[in-house]
Amino acid sequence: MKDMTVGSTFKHVLYFTIPLLIGNLAQQLYTLADTMIVGRTLGTGALGAIGAVGSVIFFIQGFVTGVSSGLSIVLAQRFGSKNEDRIHASYVTSIWLSFAVVSLFSLASILFADSLIRAMNIPMELYAESKAYFLATMFGLIIMMGFNLLSNVMRAMGSTTSLLFYTIVSHVLNFGLDIILIKLFSFGVVGVAIATVLSQLTVSILMFRYLSSRYPVLKLTKNDWRLRTEELRTHITISFPIGFQNSIISIGNIILQIKLNELTIGNIEGHAIATRLEGMITAPLLTIGLAAATFVAQNYGAGKFDRIWQGIRTSLIISLVYSSVVGGFMYFKGSEAAKWLVGASNGSTLVSIESYFKMTALFYGFLAVLFVLRFSLQGMGRTIAPTVSGILEMGIRSIVPVAFVGVVGYPAVVYSHPLAWGSTAAIMTAAIILIAKDQKKRWWERALVR
Repeated sequence: MKDMTVGSTFKHVLYFTIPLLIGNLAQQLYTLADTMIVGRTLGTGALGAIGAVGSVIFFIQGFVTGVSSGLSIVLAQRFGSKNEDRIHASYVTSIWLSFAVVSLFSLASILFADSLIRAMNIPMELYAESKAYFLATMFGLIIMMGFNLLSNVMRAMGSTTSLLFYTIVSHVLNFGLDIILIKLFSFGVVGVAIATVLSQLTVSILMFRYLSSRYPVLKLTKNDWRLRTEELRTHITISFPIGFQNSIISIGNIILQIKLNELTIGNIEGHAIATRLEGMITAPLLTIGLAAATFVAQNYGAGKFDRIWQGIRTSLIISLVYSSVVGGFMYFKGSEAAKWLVGASNGSTLVSIESYFKMTALFYGFLAVLFVLRFSLQGMGRTIAPTVSGILEMGIRSIVPVAFVGVVGYPAVVYSHPLAWGSTAAIMTAAIILIAKDQKKRWWERALVR
């Protein structure tokens, strides 16, 4: 376990981030290989089918992963306070709450699959593959939740080196299963989902055994079958708003995707490929944000507020430098990267990819600020500003495409992304400034979880 409440702030943030970034690099290498396998074996239509239903999947996965992220914030705060009984109680409550949430969402998603997918207005030539991918993903939702929960527990405890090992194992397994299921057994897009589920299941078992044997405070006992009402209340108060925030954002993505699906196949495929590549190259920004959240949560639990601001500043500097470099690269080379990675050769698809990066890549700085400040606020247990920003993000991603797709077409969909980043980053900045000013008067309040 890594205690980030003492020592150099810069070294803690950097050393904590490096294993996460290496793990992120492994994730990107896997995503790159996965994209190449799907694009070159199944064609860009398969990528379009996955992308067409991606927003509704994110709506569901976003809530459950948001809940698991919020649960780990409570655990990190407890670790900062050095209270082992409360650490154990948080771990047990997180497992029970995760199981309850994911069971409900899995059942509802499978029962109402047809209604959800039809509402997306997916073109008929993509519909069958989109539905198959959606169902396969929903059947494996409980595995994904367990994998994310255990990963977040390791991150909250500062065990990023061990997390790196298991992350790499997961991606290697996933890649191997992709080849077997897609190329050898021709499972199509369903094979993509099954490969992810099987790899996450295997690694989840390994992580659970590791946590139980390495950290006595996390070892489950027969008394853990009993839940404490006050623990449930505390964990729900912090985790559910983060889950709702993710779902609120994804509602905007769903509406955006519906309007996008009214355009050409080239626009749909181009947007799906471009956002997939963008997710790959901006993932380190998310990683730095997660590192900031853990650092802030531990120090919030310890009541060390000066270190919180030092950690936020350090994280912002690292993120802004990275976003400037990758933003410039994707602005000039985005379409060439897509052509090399997935073998995209359709003229309209390539034009859509190039247009996407010309309209978004120079605004990655907004995304950097958004991730660091949003996760930092969540690490403090502050959920109001992130939730408000999520509502605003949903509004922009909904209103702009609905109002302007009929007027300007594809650019209305694309420009909604940087508009959402910039607006929400402004809210996060304002919230942090208000808290910093308030610190001089009232910041020495007791931590939310002690």
